[in-house]
Amino acid sequence: MADLYHLAYVSDVMLLQPDEEPAQTLVDSRLQNILETAAKNNQQSDITGALLFSGRHFAQVLEGPEAAINDRFRLISQDTRHHNVTPLLYEPAGERQFKGWSMALCMPEDLDSPPAIANSKPSPGSVEAGNLGRGIVASLAAAIDKRASKAG
Repeated sequence: MADLYHLAYVSDVMLLQPDEEPAQTLVDSRLQNILETAAKNNQQSDITGALLFSGRHFAQVLEGPEAAINDRFRLISQDTRHHNVTPLLYEPAGERQFKGWSMALCMPEDLDSPPAIANSKPSPGSVEAGNLGRGIVASLAAAIDKRASKAG
């Protein structure tokens, strides 16, 4: 597929409003809502990918047609459930890493070597950003492959 792109970004989680008490059930509910909405919208747009949720940060990889990726990232950038959205990687991809996953969820414990996203906000377009983005793609893809191996 010549028009297949990977996009990876990191952001700071804002699932609770400043006046809300931290409640795990509320966070879980809002995270579930994000996953369900993303899965539905991504499936309609031929986008696949995975979301890493660390509690304080998101790292997400989207893959699909360039126009669909651009549209989805524009919406993500405007979403108030996170801020400091930092694009890391945006490049053509040879093949899908998340085939069959309109939106998979990973937690840090799912990864053999979690990428250092908490303190790392490289400049978009920099070599460091690209390397971190590729590391996120690889880490999430490995976690999904491991999950599929256990299930099958």
